[in-house]
Amino acid sequence: MTADSIKTLLNHIPRYAEEEGDFYSISRKELIEALCSDNKVSREVAKNTVDLIGSLLDTLAILNPDYLQKGEWCFVSFPAQLLAMSLLTAMSDPESRFFSTNFWNTQGISSDKKDQQRDILHHIETQRVAYHTYQDAMPIRYIYVAWGIIKLDNQILLYQREDTQKRHDKSAGDYGLIGGRLNQNDIPLFSDNTKTYLQILQSDSSEFIKESLPNTLKRELHEEKQD
Repeated sequence: MTADSIKTLLNHIPRYAEEEGDFYSISRKELIEALCSDNKVSREVAKNTVDLIGSLLDTLAILNPDYLQKGEWCFVSFPAQLLAMSLLTAMSDPESRFFSTNFWNTQGISSDKKDQQRDILHHIETQRVAYHTYQDAMPIRYIYVAWGIIKLDNQILLYQREDTQKRHDKSAGDYGLIGGRLNQNDIPLFSDNTKTYLQILQSDSSEFIKESLPNTLKRELHEEKQD
């Protein structure tokens, strides 16, 4: 999918009036024909391009679903059209970005920058989950945690959380059980294979996760002892 193809779509996407609510639709077939004619691409490439962009715009909920069922693109409002134009314009311009080049870097950045990243991700994910058609949105992240209960003289040992002010769930409390999150260093069998251990860590299930959790707890206990 080239920048020229995106520019062609920009020239042919339907329009919605800023006032009075006038609008028109354009068929998927017309968009495919425009790509074939203006960019000299095969029909298969044109079809895939229109389908991909259409799926993206539909995910953003800016295309009218009733028209989509008829094989047509029609925006739900003028702001929806503007969002589509902003997105497609950025995609067609190699110099355009929605964020600064290093915005999503996590090493050596301030807490404010980390909070900005969290807030954006939290908002997007909250929307995605809330508006899933069947209320069964798939997760994009898996976290595996090992906890230990240490009982001394009929008292349970807890530790004070460091992220009290950063958590979205402020009601979770300031203290927790000793333990922490599994990381790649806790999977010794694949510690030298980045691809394998990252796939395991970000999988919804793995036989190696349960086997590695005792290593997580040992490491966390050692780190807490050093602190």
